[in-house]
Amino acid sequence: MIGLGAIKEKIRRALRTLYQEDRYLFVKGLCERCILHRFAVNLVRQNFEGYHVDCEYNRAHLGTRSTTKRVSNFNGNYIDIIITKRSNNPIDDLICFEVKKWDNYNGRDKDRQNLEILTGGTKFDYDYGFYVIFGKTIDKTKIEVYENGERMETLGGLEI
Repeated sequence: MIGLGAIKEKIRRALRTLYQEDRYLFVKGLCERCILHRFAVNLVRQNFEGYHVDCEYNRAHLGTRSTTKRVSNFNGNYIDIIITKRSNNPIDDLICFEVKKWDNYNGRDKDRQNLEILTGGTKFDYDYGFYVIFGKTIDKTKIEVYENGERMETLGGLEI
């Protein structure tokens, strides 16, 4: 298993690269999904060995069957980014991310609730959840870290 310190460092590197290489996305105010995709590409570059980085993931693997992932919405939820082994064992789900852009305030409470559920261990078993609110610049970006169904810390500015 990868420890939280190593995970946070990989996320920091992915964010720094995103803001350096794809500054245009922030300057021009491109959509959240575009930024999310480039962030995921940079997470892949961090080599979470044995794990896959997937965007807009909406499947839950329960035993031998695969079904729509229902976290807080009966019709199903799309989790912005997950890092998983893609197995039928929920213990192989490492990290989940919900993301927002600085100018999108819709659904923030719902996203936080999703992270509490996804890391809470009763229905899903992600080790860690990260709520990333992309700022126009990296120093304006904020990250909330979730573990065991609770927000553990908030990082921002120079901590990233």
